Amino acid sequence: MGFFSRLFGSDDGNAAKIRETIRSEVNITECIDAHMKWKGRLQSYLDGTSKEQLDPMVICRDDQCVLGKWIHGPALNYFHNDEGFHKLRADHANFHFVAGSVVKRAQENDREGSNALLKNEYARASRDVIQDLTELNKHLQQSE
Repeated sequence: MGFFSRLFGSDDGNAAKIRETIRSEVNITECIDAHMKWKGRLQSYLDGTSKEQLDPMVICRDDQCVLGKWIHGPALNYFHNDEGFHKLRADHANFHFVAGSVVKRAQENDREGSNALLKNEYARASRDVIQDLTELNKHLQQSE
């Protein structure tokens, strides 16, 4: 059984209402896109071509982006007992921790360490979040 299947597996009409409510709260496709764009932002920062001032203490917080605000807020109403949701929540927190660590190492002039983090841990963390979100989005699209 995939993530979120227990919540969305019922045909009693409740699952359709939950899907619609979630869709009104957060756009999962946009969240996937935003998290995919982080790699480019980080790479530009490491290359010295970014115009952004990135703060690792802000980046490492998983409750500041649109997805994080939803995960730490309204999503708890539907998923508080769902292991798939808790996996998404943990993977999302790890994603932000690793992204912040990439920037922190770059600011400490540890180019080798920051590039290694980006290619390895960050790539895994990003892939995990995107897979979790894709699974959730699959369930949200079922009633369309």
